[in-house]
Amino acid sequence: MPVAERYRSVELYRIDRQEKLPLYAQIERNLRDLIQSGRLQPGQNVPPEWELAGLYGVSRLTVRRALDDLVRQAWLNRRHGVGTFVSRPAVAAIAPSKLSFTQEMLAIGRWPSSRLLSSRVVPANQDTTTRKAAVLLLLDDRAPLVEIDRVRLADDLPVLLETAYLSSERFPDLESDQELANGSLYESMGARFGVVVARVDQTLKPVLLNATQARILGARPGSPSILSEGISYTAEGEAVECSWSYANGEYSEFYFSFRRSEG
Repeated sequence: MPVAERYRSVELYRIDRQEKLPLYAQIERNLRDLIQSGRLQPGQNVPPEWELAGLYGVSRLTVRRALDDLVRQAWLNRRHGVGTFVSRPAVAAIAPSKLSFTQEMLAIGRWPSSRLLSSRVVPANQDTTTRKAAVLLLLDDRAPLVEIDRVRLADDLPVLLETAYLSSERFPDLESDQELANGSLYESMGARFGVVVARVDQTLKPVLLNATQARILGARPGSPSILSEGISYTAEGEAVECSWSYANGEYSEFYFSFRRSEG
C-alpha cells in the first residue's frame, strides 16, 4: 500500500480504547460506518486481517471476529484465496434474538420505519386467524381484538408485512395511537399501558408470497418468504401480543447464533 494511502487508512480505521464497547464490536461498527458512508464501496476489498490488526492495534483474532460478524450480516463477503470484499448487503439481517424489529434494525445500522396499512378493532371470531390469535392470547372467542397491519421498512425498503393482534380490553384505544405509523408497538405498549415485553417466542416456516402480499412488499408473486409467528410475553408470563410476519426474501435474511450452555 502506498505511504499516502496508508496514512489515509490510519485516519479511517479507528477505535476508542476508552470506550466500554468491546474492541471487536468497535471494529465492526467502524467498518460498517465506512461502508454506509461510501468510503468503502461495493466490490472494494478491505485490508487483510494482519493489516487491519496493525491499523487498529489489536490481535488478528479480534479483527477476525469483527469480520466474521460482518460477513454473517452480509456487509462483507469472502472469496477463498482472494480476500474480503464489500458486498451489497441484504437490507435487513433479522436476528430473532432481538425482541424488537426496531432494535434489530438500529443494531445493524439500518433506519427502521413502518407504513400503517390499517388499525382497527375486530371480533375474535371473525375468521380463522383471529380465532387462533384469541387462543394464543388466552381470550374468549367473542373478545374484541386490536388488529394492526403494517409494512416494516429498513432504509425505506419493505422487508416485513406484519399483522399483530392484542386484546382491545387490555389495550383500549390502541388502534388510534398515532405512533403506530412510525414508532415501535412495544414502546407504545410500555409508554401508554406500562406493559413491558420480556420474551418473544417465534416459529418460522418457509412459504411463498401470494399476489397481495407480493404487491405490498414490492416482490414477485410466488417468491420465497419466511412466515414468522410470534407471541410476546411479559416477565410474569402473560401473553400480550401475537403476530404473523412475512419477510421479503429479496431484501432480508435471518441470522442465528447458537452457543453451547455448559453445565
